Amino acid sequence: MKNILVPIDFSEPSKSAALYAVALSETMNAQLTFFHVFHIPMITAEAAVVMPNYEDLEETSRTAMYHFVSELKIKSPVEQLVAPGFLIDELKEVVTKKKIDLVVMGINGVGKLAEILIGSNTTIAIHNLDCPILVIPEKVIYKPITNIAFACDFMKVQNSLAINYIKSVANTLNASVHILNIVSSEERPSSEKAIAGINLESIFQNINHTIYFPESDDITFAINQFVDSHAIDLLIMIPRKQSLLGSLFHRSNTKKMAFHTHVPLLTIHE
Repeated sequence: MKNILVPIDFSEPSKSAALYAVALSETMNAQLTFFHVFHIPMITAEAAVVMPNYEDLEETSRTAMYHFVSELKIKSPVEQLVAPGFLIDELKEVVTKKKIDLVVMGINGVGKLAEILIGSNTTIAIHNLDCPILVIPEKVIYKPITNIAFACDFMKVQNSLAINYIKSVANTLNASVHILNIVSSEERPSSEKAIAGINLESIFQNINHTIYFPESDDITFAINQFVDSHAIDLLIMIPRKQSLLGSLFHRSNTKKMAFHTHVPLLTIHE
């Protein structure tokens, strides 16, 4: 992992994500970039309105970014970028242009109202960016990642770029991988499931890993319970449209998972 990007909006969740990304980039020896997107107001009223020009908006954003970084007291070098436009569109462009390996974003998980109204940029990014996204709950502080939980549907796991990414992260961090497949109360053992388990063992044979089959009809609850009971430092999921866990990555449920997890959540598209 060489390049990490952090979208900055100067909020508290953004601050949490930035501080976490700084520590992570130092651990992984990666280049870190902070990126702020500002909007150019559209004139819709017929009455004369005094609008700030582009240069003023850009300068205001650069000044805000400077103060933001200064307040964090970051010692490591951080590239600072600002650009006009819409966040997701600009993120796509920067991710491609700078060959970003990971996007780190904050999210506010305080209360049901916040769950409904806040965090849309993060959950929209999960759906629209091909780049891996690390979601940092507000006030989560970086600590060495020694235990990774990979929540997946065993039947769907194959050697892929996403799996190679997970193995690379585990190797770089020297972390153990806890692989869990949430089993519903109605699910019964099958030969297909057994074969899938053998395949999974083969895929992760060079990684320190353990496989679990927690039983629950509430996937979100089961994952969070597992995170607590196994001292998990990082949760990884692969959003798929057709899988046991795929339902978590519908827009509403992605938001639910992101808000309810209290450890960083890494999503990786195949």
